[in-house]
Amino acid sequence: METIDIAKGLPHRYPFVMVDRITEALYMKRSKGYKNISFNEQWAVGHFPDEPIYPGVLMIETMAQVGGFIFYNEESPAAHKFYLSAVNQIKFMHPVVPGDTFAVEAELVESFHIFHQIKCTAAVGDKMVASGLLTLSYSN
Repeated sequence: METIDIAKGLPHRYPFVMVDRITEALYMKRSKGYKNISFNEQWAVGHFPDEPIYPGVLMIETMAQVGGFIFYNEESPAAHKFYLSAVNQIKFMHPVVPGDTFAVEAELVESFHIFHQIKCTAAVGDKMVASGLLTLSYSN
């Protein structure tokens, strides 16, 4: 899946696209993708000036955006917009810094009406750096 497909599958636009590539999107099952962390991003200036660390809230947003591709349907890519509705059991195990590739795997845990809970894990190389449960909801 190339960048053009990311634009079709996400309602977000620059500067809030937190995904560089989606490597797998299996409808209503799982998705995988990654973001390359760069010194050129605005957060790196102030979080923290002498030791930039990718903010946890942006890690969560990256996991939500990759996880949203679980619901991507190539035949009708703009059928729903998903919103992050809840964050549970998030753990940040290691810092993520410029130069890292933040790789996310997400799988659908359960669905109830418009709410879908997904389990996300994020890694840099072989090291797990974050995990948790996110709830996404959609509107037409």
